[in-house]
Amino acid sequence: METAIRWSPSSSISEQRFLIADVVGRTFKLCQVNSYDGEKLQYQKIATHNKVPQFRAFDWSPFDESLIAVGQWTGEATILRINESSQDTLSLPIKHQRVCNAVAFSTNGLLATGLERVRNDFCLNIFDINQRLGTNSTKSIGSERQAVEPLRKLASSEVITSIKFFTHQPDALVTGVKGSCLRIYDVRETTGSPSLQLQTRCVHNLAVDPLDENYFASASPQGEVTVNVWDRRSGPRPTAAHLGSGAKGDAQDGSVLELKNVIDSTSSVPSVIWSLRYSKSRSGCLGVLASTGQFKVFDTAKQYISGEEHAKRESVPGDVGSEQDIDQIYVKSIHHAAYPHYDRRHGSEEHKQIVSFDFTNLAGVKGTPCAITLRGDKDIGICELRGHPPPFAVSSKGSIVVGKSRATDRAEKQSGGQDHAHEAFSVIIPNENTDAWKARSSIRIETAADERSELHASHDDVRDLAGVPLREYYTSSRKAHEDLHDLGPAASRMSLEDALASSTIFRRRCAEGYLFDCDKNARIVDNDRWLKDMWSWIGRAKFHAADNGMVAGMLDLAYIGVYGLWYEDLGIDHHLKRRGWEDVVNTDSSVGSEKVTRQRTHAGTDLDVASTVKELCNQLHLPEFEGMETDFPELRQLCLYTCGLGMPYSELEAAVKDLVSNGHHTKAAALAIIHDKTKLAFQALRNGNATTAHRLLSLGLAGFVKGETDDTWDETVKDIAKELHDPYARAILALVGDGDWHDVLEEVSLPLKDRVGVALMYLNDKELTGFIKNATMEAIKHGDIEGIVLTGLTEKGMDLFQRYIQRFDDLQTAVLAMSFTVPRYVADVRFNSWREAYRTSMNSWKLFLNRAQFDSQSTKLSKTWDGRTLNQPLPRQVTLRCNNCDQALDRNRGNVSEAAPPTNGSGVHEERIFGGDKSGTVCPKFAVLWQQRQQKLIQWGASSAFVSLVIMFFMESMQKSGFISMSFVRFLNVSVGALHWTVQDNDWIKTLTLIWISCYTKGLVMALRRERKLEQAGKLNTSTNR
Repeated sequence: METAIRWSPSSSISEQRFLIADVVGRTFKLCQVNSYDGEKLQYQKIATHNKVPQFRAFDWSPFDESLIAVGQWTGEATILRINESSQDTLSLPIKHQRVCNAVAFSTNGLLATGLERVRNDFCLNIFDINQRLGTNSTKSIGSERQAVEPLRKLASSEVITSIKFFTHQPDALVTGVKGSCLRIYDVRETTGSPSLQLQTRCVHNLAVDPLDENYFASASPQGEVTVNVWDRRSGPRPTAAHLGSGAKGDAQDGSVLELKNVIDSTSSVPSVIWSLRYSKSRSGCLGVLASTGQFKVFDTAKQYISGEEHAKRESVPGDVGSEQDIDQIYVKSIHHAAYPHYDRRHGSEEHKQIVSFDFTNLAGVKGTPCAITLRGDKDIGICELRGHPPPFAVSSKGSIVVGKSRATDRAEKQSGGQDHAHEAFSVIIPNENTDAWKARSSIRIETAADERSELHASHDDVRDLAGVPLREYYTSSRKAHEDLHDLGPAASRMSLEDALASSTIFRRRCAEGYLFDCDKNARIVDNDRWLKDMWSWIGRAKFHAADNGMVAGMLDLAYIGVYGLWYEDLGIDHHLKRRGWEDVVNTDSSVGSEKVTRQRTHAGTDLDVASTVKELCNQLHLPEFEGMETDFPELRQLCLYTCGLGMPYSELEAAVKDLVSNGHHTKAAALAIIHDKTKLAFQALRNGNATTAHRLLSLGLAGFVKGETDDTWDETVKDIAKELHDPYARAILALVGDGDWHDVLEEVSLPLKDRVGVALMYLNDKELTGFIKNATMEAIKHGDIEGIVLTGLTEKGMDLFQRYIQRFDDLQTAVLAMSFTVPRYVADVRFNSWREAYRTSMNSWKLFLNRAQFDSQSTKLSKTWDGRTLNQPLPRQVTLRCNNCDQALDRNRGNVSEAAPPTNGSGVHEERIFGGDKSGTVCPKFAVLWQQRQQKLIQWGASSAFVSLVIMFFMESMQKSGFISMSFVRFLNVSVGALHWTVQDNDWIKTLTLIWISCYTKGLVMALRRERKLEQAGKLNTSTNR
């Protein structure tokens, strides 16, 4: 290290100072900060000391900023005074000359020097310079050599590499002994024994945490990149009562925190730890500087201790320094303040790398620690740490909740901003409206167009034999699909709300009904042509498989792709080898072979796939194969039918006209050419709103058909190539240019389905076998969703979707697509985990109805040809139970236990709740309760009847005495009888009560008539009326 910088610990907001040490120039400069605008540091020099001897180590006095101690190569320690009025020096000579490795001041005027090893001499000397400074009131230290005797002499015949005093305990210091250990001494003890010794090789660049001096750090020697953090409480505390006795000075092996590979040492450039410094404004903040300019800051913290654990520690007696008293620490965060100069992304020129740093005692604008840095070009700056990021959380619906960090609040308060304490967090909601999606699509298209224009400009002069730009400069169909999902440079032109909208695609698709309706799914993913084509293929396969449409010869070929048909691969265990073929798949069987075969077959007999294919072609009324001569025409025709090709001429003509009406002239022409209908292709390029380029392409096609190729025809092809760049046009030009179908297959921008159709039509059997195998393996390798036409929804399809999920993170599509065949045709454990993960996602989106529909419809899809349901319905989550016997009220399950026949009409399960099979079943517990109730009612009925008779006799006596009328007595008798009949359940008691009521009702009527006659006659007694 040629230069160094130190910050004054006594700096304040009004006055900030720092010291620059120039080892090569042998000068010290004391500077004062004038201003700092956040980028540039303005300072001025206030004092300089130029007469400095050659030195190896230095330290700045914490109690007097004018004093500097340097350790010379001769071993002497020299004290310098740096101010404008005096530049005195004081040298402290030693007996044997050797290198002075370290010097350190204490806050109470002690100076320690660490020396190289000499036999029979001490290597750690402690001087008390207060004696020399106190001899003169002007604090002049003189300029001569002084034979000052050290206060203490320690560490005999040991190399001292580093020294640090403890600020708050200035009589205690920690030293590093080369290759051996760390020691803590107390100079007040006269024994010379260390109070604590820690065995380690990390003895360099000692640093003590000024805010928690229990912790100090040390670095490994050259060749290693390890930093250890120590807790001095792991041994006896350095106090007058405990230090120096040596009784507990046993070696301690183990630090509280070990940081390995703290700097980059993988490069060929050698890297050494130059400096360790603790922050003066945040406890546990340790900075590490490497010789390559790499500057990292480790923010450590203590592990949380609950109140109960803390009380438990205090209640358990133990020695000071025991393991229970030591707090465990961990690395909370790592800040990369500066990267190595050779870093390709963040590096800088070597002469501008950071060569020295020191933490300031003032916090930055954001409330985070700051460090003053010195670079190799003498530039001085301030490095403010970024601080901890604010807390945030991402919801399942794509929204982000961002909290406000403490540093932000502190900065707003310092800047006099408004109090936003009530705004503790902010919510960022994805922009899901259609206009935003169109805007993002336009950004992506514009960016892709810019890239293509640059690419074409750079390769404009590179042409093939036909004058067409080389095909490798065009994007393949697979790469175009990847680019659709990769925004790339367009991401920098999007807002955060628009970027978050991409994370909500799967939830919005689910909410729109993205399920098992293939036509609806194709409309939902209309902006993704590749997914749209996949759902179109699945929709055709579903239509063909309906009503056993793909069943022939007791074999079900539903949802099988071209690979499975051509290789006669009906599953991972059912591989049939065609004679004469060398390139076939493995025929090993596994445990699940019988299961897969049974799912594909309707009988347990041997399978003849070839005859089944012929029967199926006749059953589907497929036209004869008209392509390359082959031994397997029916199989090729069935493969074309699987791809959506190989259709009759009438259907082909209708499809071409439909494409032309929609403006897809080249696609219509390519479709006709694949079916070897050049005349129909010629008409497609000239009919409708065909452009001039389309008409020129039709002329070139006509010349190719007639075989007329001359220089004029070649010029025409070149002119057409300048006008048309879509995949189908390039495929036609590739055929027209050389007349070789292999050139069309090499046109990777053409959709895979069409290239497979070309191969099925125009390659021989051997070439076709290799092409199908290679194309299938390539599609699985890259997760190309276009490969579904090759793999189908089989085991190969599972491999394809596994890679597709890894590349596109689209678990939703994979689960929905494979649900058509798993577990009906395919048994794979991967699908079970995918299915459960997707169900969990739907629950997290709060789309419970959609999840229930998914469960219900996927269960229906798992129904086999013989009526078995392989996906068992989920158990019901709500069950009604009998309130008395706790039996489930479930008419479908029939899980209500049978009981003894009922003795009467009570306590019987009703048919409307339990179903007909449980109608009349007695609830066991309720029947017992009913019998007990019946006995109680009989007893109550007898007692109530007796009370009623007493009441009636009393009323009769009152009537005879003239206090009440006869009608009132009869009315009370009827009321008591009616009440008594209501509360009775026994039939014989109710019968007697009814006779009672009828008699007294008749008496009541007669009494009312008699009283009315007396009233009319005017002979009614007044007292009786009362």
